[in-house]
Amino acid sequence: LQDFTGVQWVNTAAFGTASCFQITSDGRCYGTLRRNQIHGPGFSDVDLGVSKSFVITERFKAQLKAEMFNLFNRINLASGPGAFGYGSGQITDTIGDFNGAPGIGPGEAFNAVLSLKITF
Repeated sequence: LQDFTGVQWVNTAAFGTASCFQITSDGRCYGTLRRNQIHGPGFSDVDLGVSKSFVITERFKAQLKAEMFNLFNRINLASGPGAFGYGSGQITDTIGDFNGAPGIGPGEAFNAVLSLKITF
């Protein structure tokens, strides 16, 4: 298992200390960076489901189903408030982990499900 240490998405050296026009209750300074000026990583997820139904007898039927999630195994990093390490510009969480569902949320690693349903 590879240790994922994060991706340097924002170069923090590109921003200097701005003059404060608003200081929050916790002492953080908000400068002149306008809203939505920095965009985080994009999101792409391809899911695929295939099913085939069979008639075994007049009374018994079967359905074989294969479902694949995140088919191309693309890593989807979280973005938005709290996703960036404060002052570092690194993103270390995926979207699913960031939203509280590690391993099963959108953009997580490739998963496949194979199922057989028999009705009678």
